[in-house]
Parts: sequence; C-alpha cells; structure tokens
Amino acid sequence: MLRYTLLTALLIITQITLVAQLAITIPCEFEKSEKLLLTWPYNGTFDTTTAKIVGVANEYADIDIIYNPDSNMFDTTQIRSFLQIMSCDSSNISFVPAYTNTSMLRQYSPITGYGVFTDTLERYLGNPGFDNYSRPVDDSLTQQLANYWSYNYTDYSINFEYSNIQYDGLRYLFVGDRILSENDTLSENDIRFALNSYFNSGEVLFLPNPEQSGGGSLNSLENYMKLIDFETILLSSIPDTLPDYTTIEGIYDELSSLVNYYGRPFNIVRIPSAPQSNGRFAIDQSGANMSYTNSIIINDLVIIPSYGVPYFDSLALEIYAENMPGYRIEMIDASLLAQNHSGLHTISNIIPQRSLLRILHEKLSGLQPYSHFVKINCLCEAGNQVDNMWLYYKVNDDTAFTKKEIHLVCPMHFAVIEKLNPGDTVSYYIEANSTQTQIFYPLSAPEGYFTFWMDVVSDESENIFEQQYSIVPNPGNGIFTIKSSELSHKIEVSIINANGQLVKSFAGRTNELINLRALLSAGYYTIIVKSDEGMTSHTLIINN
Repeated sequence: MLRYTLLTALLIITQITLVAQLAITIPCEFEKSEKLLLTWPYNGTFDTTTAKIVGVANEYADIDIIYNPDSNMFDTTQIRSFLQIMSCDSSNISFVPAYTNTSMLRQYSPITGYGVFTDTLERYLGNPGFDNYSRPVDDSLTQQLANYWSYNYTDYSINFEYSNIQYDGLRYLFVGDRILSENDTLSENDIRFALNSYFNSGEVLFLPNPEQSGGGSLNSLENYMKLIDFETILLSSIPDTLPDYTTIEGIYDELSSLVNYYGRPFNIVRIPSAPQSNGRFAIDQSGANMSYTNSIIINDLVIIPSYGVPYFDSLALEIYAENMPGYRIEMIDASLLAQNHSGLHTISNIIPQRSLLRILHEKLSGLQPYSHFVKINCLCEAGNQVDNMWLYYKVNDDTAFTKKEIHLVCPMHFAVIEKLNPGDTVSYYIEANSTQTQIFYPLSAPEGYFTFWMDVVSDESENIFEQQYSIVPNPGNGIFTIKSSELSHKIEVSIINANGQLVKSFAGRTNELINLRALLSAGYYTIIVKSDEGMTSHTLIINN
C-alpha cells in the first residue's frame, strides 16, 4: 500500500507538458552525454553486472541509479557499500527514487531530446508509451523522472519500445516492425507520421524483427544493429543455416540501398553473433541472443558484451576498435543477461548533455583525389551561441596537431589544410565551443581522429584545373580580377588572411573586376575559388 501511495505522490507532482514546441532535436547515443541511467536490480547476479557497468563508466559520465523508495529499501547505504566492494568509485553517483517493474530500462524509459519551450532549446523527456505488456509501473517511469528532475515532459500517442528504435540523428529512423502490431488500430502511415513528429526525422524505415534468433518475444533492433556514428551501422551476422539468416541478410540489402544524410551509402560493418555455451545458436524466441550490438556508448567509452566464447569475443573487440579508434573499449560478461532476454544496452539509458551542441561533418577517410589543399566543411548546431570552432590536423609523421580556426560562415563552416603533397596522410578532428559546453568530433579526440591520404597519381589533372584561374594583378592594391581561360562563369570566393581568419566570402564571376582596396591591408592572403568543377587556392599579395 505504501508503495502505491508514494507512486501516486510522484505522479501528481506538477509536470510541464510539451506544448507549442517549435523545434525538436533528438541526439544519438554516440553524441555527448551527461549521465548514464541504470536501475538497481536487487538481484545478486545482476547487481554484480550493474556494478561492473558503474565501475567502468563512472570516469566518463555521471551515473544515476534508480532505486526502490519503499521504506524497507529506502536507505541506499547498502547499494553504495556493494559498489565499494566491487571497487567502484561512487563519488559521481546519484540515487533516484522511482518505481519500476523490471530493470530493462531501454524498453520503456524516456527518449530525451531538446525542444523550444521559451526562447531556447531545453531538454525534455518523451514517454514511449510502452503499455502493451502489463507493466504499468514501468510505463510510469518517464513521468516519475520528469517530475523528480523537473524536466519538460510529453506523452507519445503510440506504443513502442525504445530498444526497438535506432536513429542516425539526421535523416533515418529505423524501427522494428513489431510496432505495427503494437498499434494495430493505426495505419502504417499514421505510425510513420507520429514517429516523424516525435523524432523530427526525415524518413522512417520499418525493419523486420527476427523471430527465431532468441531474445524472447521482445527481440529488438538493439540485438542486431547499432549506429556508432552518423554514417556507420554495425549489423549482426549469423550462419546461413539458421532460420533468421534470410531475414537479417534482407535487412543488410535494404540498408545497403540507402543514401545517408551526406548523400552517400552507409558504411555497414558486419559483426558475427556468438553461439550459446553449447556451441549452438538460438533457433526460436526462447533462446539467448548473443549479439554484440547490444552495447553501451557513453561519451568516449564503449561497453560491449562478452559471452565467454573467446574467438567471437575477440573478434567483436577487434571490430569495435577498428571502427571506433581512440575510444576506450571494455567488455562485461552479459551471458546471464542474454539468457534472461536482456543485455547491457537493454538495462541502461543515456541522458544527453544539458545544452545542445553537435558537430555535423561528413568525415574524410581513406584515399582522396590529390589536391594541394583540402577544405574541411562542417556545421554546428547549438542551443546557445557558438563561440568558436577549431580544426586540429597533422600530416604524415607530425608529432603534434596544428590548430586552425574554422570560419563560421553560411551556408557551411570551413577550414583549409594547405600545402599537401601527393601521398600525404592527414589525421584530423574538430572542436566546437558554446557559451555552456565543449564538444569534439569524434568524441574520442585527440586519441581518436579521422584519417585520409592523398592519391599519388592524380596531381596532373589537379594542376590543369588550377591553371584555369589566375589573379591579376598580383601583387596589387586590392583591385584585381580572377581570370579564367573560359568564358565568364559563376564562382564562390573566400579570402583568408595570414592568421587563418576569414576576411570576406562572396559569390562573383570570373573575368570581372573585384574591388576590395578598402578592406585588404598590406600582406599575404589566400584566395579560395570554388566553381562547379572543383576548388583551387591562390596566394594574393597586397602592397599598399
């Protein structure tokens, strides 16, 4: 009786409902986060697993542990003592009193986003409406947390499990098709429209939920796919003798046909699932799903499951390390969780940083056509004013990164890496600072970074393109023409001073007079000329 009296009290605390919202941003798990949310299981075996997660994650984020506030469990001293026995530093751990039916947080706990309520973006909690499985206290958790934290709150009008959704943060919302039967009074278009409004996604793609690979009746997307950045998807693979092989390969074919936010195919990385301890794979719902996509990303830490199968565990470690360079990668035994149709990702949730700040950048990696300079383009989305952005790069065997300002211009922010030679290898990362927070892309920087290298054979064609333009007169007094061997055509021009600062950016035409005498003082400038055929840079000398 006391339990439900306290629950009622938690639920009737004044809440702020999401109304008149003008913009929505739902960040991804692989973006910067404030805290990791867990539920204390009150079960000897799973208490140990939860403590191990806390032990590796508490250096990378705050930890909030939900505990049962009933009188006989009200004192959290025992939980803290258990964590200390498990060698967990509890200095950044907070305890949140709330009721749950289960510890499978990812199924029913909040979807946290940013919305406009006054004149700024604020965090809010969205309730996924998971009420099809007779777990009313689980269903109430989002509202309990919103009340306790004084967050804005909204109810969603459809039923779904958060564990059955993956979002690339920019364009695609991937949803397990079980959502269609969970909302059988609605049409597919109605469900798609509702999801689009909740996530502000561009497209909703329904994917089949494999039904013969273990994981129970709620086997979800988290058990066979995971987005690890805006462009990369990890997708499980299983032997071709298993019932769900065709289903999962069909998902691979569908994902392979997509074009991501940046206009190119997703990088789809296959990661084999492990067999059970008897060497066999699950062939129906009742078995254990030993997938390595049921992992946790919290800032620059990745916690992946191990299943006591050395070959597959080692292979999973290798795949994560190769595709998430610079991240700390830890393994925690999740065998018992899998046998209970759960997983590391299933029992956790991520609360993003207080203030929105994200870097959107189509990463350069691998072989690139040679150019003696490379323009790094990006955008920054923020809930507060962006103070500055910086590019850090090094070439070949440089021991230190060079820091260069990114010019905050529209429609695309940019910085330029100059004086590159054929065959050069470039490593780089990006930093952004707002009035309230700082972020890197990738989050693992400076230990992690993007790497590309220049082709060694294509410089001749680049030189031909450069010869199409010349600056006349040069040196000069700031009145000049960008000469072209062709007829006058449209160009975009950016002028950067010797300190790397953008002086002016404008659209113009070749072979026409440009008068910047009043703007350009004596010195050396870099002029970047962009046309439909490509980009080139030139040095301009001003003698006043």
